Amino acid sequence: MQSHCALWKLSEGLWSPSRGLARSTEAYYAALHNADSPRRGDLDGRGNLSTQGLLEWVQYFLGVCEDQVSYMSKMLALDGIKQRIEALVIFRSTQDKGIRNEAILPLIHLFGLGPLARGEFAQLTGLGERNARSLLSKLLTIGLLVSDTPYGPVRIGLPLDALGMLFPNLYPEVNLPLE
Repeated sequence: MQSHCALWKLSEGLWSPSRGLARSTEAYYAALHNADSPRRGDLDGRGNLSTQGLLEWVQYFLGVCEDQVSYMSKMLALDGIKQRIEALVIFRSTQDKGIRNEAILPLIHLFGLGPLARGEFAQLTGLGERNARSLLSKLLTIGLLVSDTPYGPVRIGLPLDALGMLFPNLYPEVNLPLE
C-alpha cells in the first residue's frame, strides 16, 4: 500500500505495483525474505542485514514496476482497445438487442478523445434520432456510458462486467476450490 501511494504521483493512477506483486506472490515473499536475511559474509554490507538481499528486492520490485507500465501501455494503446471495444459491443449485441454495432465508433472515439455531447454521440452512430437515443439510453443503463447529469455530455464507462474483455488479465486469476 505504501508503494502504491508513493508511486501515485509518478503513475497518476494508470498503473500500480500492487497488481504485479499480486501476480507473483511467491517471488514477492521470497524477495522480502531475502531482503531481511542476515549478512552473507564480511563483504555483504555493513549492518546486520544482507545488502545483496536488499539489492535483489530492489531489482525484483523495479522489474514488477516496469512490467506494470508495459502492461498498461499495451492495454491503453488505441489499436488494441479498438479491437476489444468492438469485440465487447458485438458480444453484448448478441445477448441484448438494445445494443447495436453502431455504438463501436462512438465508444472508441470517447475512449481516445474524451467526453462528447449527446447529440455528437448520436451523430457518430449514424443512426436516426430515435434509434440513436435508444442506443444511448441502453449504453447509459448498462454502464458503458456515464454522464454527470441527465442531459450532460457522456464519457466512456467501465462497468465491472466489461473489464475482462476491455483489459484482459487486469486482475490476477482467482483459483477458488470447486465445491
